[in-house]
Amino acid sequence: MGGTINKLSKQGHKVSFCIVTDGSGHKDGDKKRSLQRKNDCQKAGNILGISETIFLDYPDTKLDQISQIEINSALETVIKKINPVVVYIPPDNDLHTDHSKVHDCALVACRPLTNKIKEIYAYEILGYVKNQFQPNVYVDIEKNISKKIAAFKMFKTEQQDFPSHRSIKSIENLSVRRGIESGLKCAEAFKLIRQIKF
Repeated sequence: MGGTINKLSKQGHKVSFCIVTDGSGHKDGDKKRSLQRKNDCQKAGNILGISETIFLDYPDTKLDQISQIEINSALETVIKKINPVVVYIPPDNDLHTDHSKVHDCALVACRPLTNKIKEIYAYEILGYVKNQFQPNVYVDIEKNISKKIAAFKMFKTEQQDFPSHRSIKSIENLSVRRGIESGLKCAEAFKLIRQIKF
């Protein structure tokens, strides 16, 4: 969703980013890797125009060992601090247990009780999923794709060769595919989860 982040930032919106895990990967407590990924994230955020990045530092690939109530509470605190109008969360079809847990916890944290959230979207994660992502919202990122790619290049530890889903070519191909589906040259796809109109 890097193209959409860049587009929103260029339109003057304040974009905040919440990273739930510490980025250490499958290696328990790999502080060097965690620090590298945080630095990469900050660099990518600067390219995209992110105003603020919040790191919750839960152990990477281990959210299934942490109570949902604890993560709900942490995300609720972030929501209260940022006071967003629109929230983007991981999709519910991802096989990565951290992603699916954040999806569920974010929905709880975004309950329409004490916040001003008008829209919640699930963003698409290119990779291994339970079932096909079925978007119902498309964002034109033709003018933002170069920033999206430049931001991805900051994540040296994440890049892989094509046909991996973590390759530049795969990211470009998905953007073109989503563009074709929506009559655009280049797009990102989302699933609208909730919209409240006043």
